[in-house]
Amino acid sequence: MERPLAPAREPDPIIQTSHVREMAANLLLGRALQMLEAAGGMVVFWDAEGRWNKDSFALPGRPDRLEELAPVLEALLEWTLYTEKPVVIHDLRQSRWSRHLLHGAEPPAGAVAATPMAQRGAIWGAVAVYRAEPVDAAMDLLGQLAELATEPLSSLGSARPEGVS
Repeated sequence: MERPLAPAREPDPIIQTSHVREMAANLLLGRALQMLEAAGGMVVFWDAEGRWNKDSFALPGRPDRLEELAPVLEALLEWTLYTEKPVVIHDLRQSRWSRHLLHGAEPPAGAVAATPMAQRGAIWGAVAVYRAEPVDAAMDLLGQLAELATEPLSSLGSARPEGVS
């Protein structure tokens, strides 16, 4: 006896939206790492079911300090989500705050920056990047990162998926 074919199920819109947000968050992090010549970074985003998700990666051939710097990056992400403002530590080795977050350990050389990710005025996550070299206080690292983090998601898809796996 032949069974009739079951109609194709449409994907659940919540799962589809969560997947789109995850892809967009990771794509944005990858582009930020490339554009800002960063070594690695972390992204947190709110999925369609109201849960926070986190992802991180380092670019090949660059110093991978993400595990070591996780407390600093997580604190910056939490701060930027709470205040809805970007934040930067220009020189990790000169920052008492980074030493405190690393429980007195000597921070590696470099700089970190974080900014909220927003679409149509609504914050849906935050992105943080680590550069292996300190940055000049006058450098517009935050401006570049903030501009990227508020770019329309539709424009992210049209670019090359730089460094995103």
